[in-house]
Amino acid sequence: MAKPSFTLPIFSLFVLFSLLYSGSPLKMANGQKTWCIANPLSSDSELAANIEYVCSQLDCRLIEPDGPCFEPDTQMHHASYVMNLYYQTYGRHRANCDFRRSGVVSLTDPSYGNCTFQSGGALAEQEPSVIWCNNMSTSITSLGKTWHLMIMGLQGNWCVAKPGTSDDLLQQNINFACNQVDCGPTHSGGACFYPTTLVNHASYAMNLYYQTTGRKKSSCDFRETGLLVSNDPSYGNCAYQYSHD
Repeated sequence: MAKPSFTLPIFSLFVLFSLLYSGSPLKMANGQKTWCIANPLSSDSELAANIEYVCSQLDCRLIEPDGPCFEPDTQMHHASYVMNLYYQTYGRHRANCDFRRSGVVSLTDPSYGNCTFQSGGALAEQEPSVIWCNNMSTSITSLGKTWHLMIMGLQGNWCVAKPGTSDDLLQQNINFACNQVDCGPTHSGGACFYPTTLVNHASYAMNLYYQTTGRKKSSCDFRETGLLVSNDPSYGNCAYQYSHD
């Protein structure tokens, strides 16, 4: 299978270069451990493609039947495990968790039950020296600065559901959050209705609750089923709210 291409629109590349030259701040990794998980808005076909790609290069036996990471037997959980394996193996660069914008970097351990998601440490201090942009390679080492290029947007904190969370707990999280915030966008006809999965709807509701209650770490706990991620999960017409400090 062809490797998912990590592309940036040319305009976005120019914006990033402008930030580098102007000295505008981009948030840097703070030394804490990081993991890669699947974006809750990813389609099953995207997740299946990610699983196929990673497992063509790395050992994915732990998500096979009888493996400790087989359950829950969902594309979201399996894809998250192997995407993290790829991210950790190849250096924990943000680009290693891109997967055509179907991955997000987690600041919270997504391990669940007997399934351990490994982490070698923080987000890498420097992105690879070449960015691929519309099939053209552009060297950035000559810029002489050690910045994180936010391939999927400026860095912040969002709250999403842990990929291994059971449907029952996801529904409980939806019921709790939507009793206090407006979850209209996840209803039929709403911008975040698709994909019609509990992990997507729960993640939207959990993030909205987290953002509107002061973005305290405890507001994304949800009985240890919430994860803080460092890049925007918004996709297509579905925007995940972000409250600036």
